Amino acid sequence: MALPFLLLGLLALWAGTEILLKGVMKVADHYELSHVFTGIVILSVITDLPETAIAIASSIKQLKGIETSGIIIGNAIGSSIAQITAVLGISGLYGYFTLTKRQMFQDGAFLLGSVALLFLMAFDGKITVQEGISMVVVYLLYYWTMLRNEKFSMKLKKKRMKKFYQVILYVVAGALILITGSELAVRNALIIAENWGISQSFVGIVIIGVSTSLPELAVSIAAAFKKAPGLSVGNIIGSNIYDILVPVGLSATISPLSFERKIVNVDVPFLMLVSAIVLFFFSKKKGLQKKEAAALIVMFVAFNLYKIINP
Repeated sequence: MALPFLLLGLLALWAGTEILLKGVMKVADHYELSHVFTGIVILSVITDLPETAIAIASSIKQLKGIETSGIIIGNAIGSSIAQITAVLGISGLYGYFTLTKRQMFQDGAFLLGSVALLFLMAFDGKITVQEGISMVVVYLLYYWTMLRNEKFSMKLKKKRMKKFYQVILYVVAGALILITGSELAVRNALIIAENWGISQSFVGIVIIGVSTSLPELAVSIAAAFKKAPGLSVGNIIGSNIYDILVPVGLSATISPLSFERKIVNVDVPFLMLVSAIVLFFFSKKKGLQKKEAAALIVMFVAFNLYKIINP
């Protein structure tokens, strides 16, 4: 019965995120925020709440003496890989995506830097409380930079939003569903890992990581259909930066994490490689089109086949 409950938990994570997303998009539309900013600063945080909820729930279990590092790390890395390959690839079949030079140097460079920071901190096989705090601080500095560049506080002062209580209702309802879903997902993922004799990191990367990328997929495809590529690209890049730094950083702040050697040697370098390839696609004159999108989907399939063969 563990698998049906795991799927139910993941469904609750997705539903909770969708409810939260509706509330936040009301704010974004009202204040006329740019697509890339909305994707990186707002959508990425909202659509990554499932990963954050799972990470916190798993960390609390670690405090109780239950080892969950593989779930936390696998979920963060698996979700990042799924987003930068499958989500971007599938979305790219419906439209082409580009980045400006400023976005390439600022957001693209920060994406690669985040993966490099994760690799350096995990190289010794663990992430300490101090390292976890520093990862969260790095993300907050990046977030603050984005807010400043968008002149977000000035836009808030210019327009007052009516019926703000509706947004609060969406947020509270979505958060409650997320909490319930995260507990279901973590509890049953651990049961599956134990019963099937497979590693927690495999469950986190292949099952939970892919599943928790569904909100990003829904948002990115919708953005492609609405001819809003900045929203889609911003959501994916922002989500990857967030996934790498925040869930792992928060978890390590609550309880130190241990890294399996194969994650440091294989999964993190693969994430760095595909991130660099995506940025190379964006740097081309015509950006990321259907041919490049198909290549990303092939990379995603190949990676998951490798994980299945070598769990």
